This record gives sequence, C-alpha cells and structure tokens, in this order.
Amino acid sequence: MYQLCTKAPIKCIKVCACKLSTCENMLEEKVLQKDEIHIGSSFTKRSTCGKCPLGWLIFNSSCYFFSYTESTTVKKNWHKSREDCIKRGADLVVIDNQQDFFLFFCLHLLHGFWIGLTDKETEGTWVWLNNVTEVEPRYWMDGEPNDWNTAEDCGVAIYSDENPWKTRYDGACRQRQLQWICEINQS
Repeated sequence: MYQLCTKAPIKCIKVCACKLSTCENMLEEKVLQKDEIHIGSSFTKRSTCGKCPLGWLIFNSSCYFFSYTESTTVKKNWHKSREDCIKRGADLVVIDNQQDFFLFFCLHLLHGFWIGLTDKETEGTWVWLNNVTEVEPRYWMDGEPNDWNTAEDCGVAIYSDENPWKTRYDGACRQRQLQWICEINQS
C-alpha cells in the first residue's frame, strides 16, 4: 500500500498520514505488550487518525473500508456487499465530489468496486443511496450506462488510464461479483 503513495505523494498525503498513523499505533501497541504494560481495550481498538474504525481509511469527513483489505479473494454481489457495509455500521460509498473521488480512490480502483448508486427503482434514473439523483453523465465510461441484457442496475467504480474522470459503469447487481467500498461519517 505504501508504494502507491510514493508515485503521487501530494495527492495521497492524507491517506499516507493515516496509514502511517495506524502502523505507528500498532507498533506502539506491540511495544506496550512486550513491556507487559496492560492497557484497556479502548487502546487496542484505537481508530485510524482518531476518527475511523481500525483498518478504515480517512479522507475529508468520511471513513472508508475497502473489502480487499480483509481478503483479496472475497467478492460479492451488490446486495451482499451492501449488507456487509450495513453490518459494519456504514453503507456503500456515495461519491458527492468527483475531484475528491479522483484524488483518493484512483489509487484503489484497479479492478472495480460496488458503489452506492443504482437505477433499480426507475430504469435510467441513477440515484445514490443518500437519495440524491445522479445527473452528471460525464463520469460514466463511454457507452455506459447501457443496461446490457436489461440486467445492469447497480453502479461500479473503476479507474481508467484512458480517461481518469470516466470512472463508472453499470453492473448486474445479483450476478456480478466484485469487491466493495463502505463509507461512514467520522465519529
């Protein structure tokens, strides 16, 4: 993960700082354990950058969980991915600001992730899980959304070298198996 930060250190400095903070917390915890200093469970559950659950990344005012951080092989459909986020007290990521999305997520979106965007209520009307209608077509990859085989009603985010701003396509909610991104506001 850290090698990604060396490619564009200015763009991901917030991510690096938090990841480093998490590693420092873990190292400090190991040192304390070695010295047989007993500490309360609140320290062992110390959150990333003081605001997010352990293992989550902080960016602006939200915390993000990337499913691949627990397993690179586990993939789920959109509905099961959302269930996983809800169990974590979160929901699938809602992208409110494309510039923030680009700066932070371009490091992670190499294979596609489920996001909180769907047109399952009304075909062709894409709505985020926070009930905001997506009206900006320029972020869809060329030819998307296409509702291929009348079965693609869930949003997928992916990074493209060809056009880094075109980061979305529609996927088959129940059939397609992908990793996912959960989002929760900082506590």
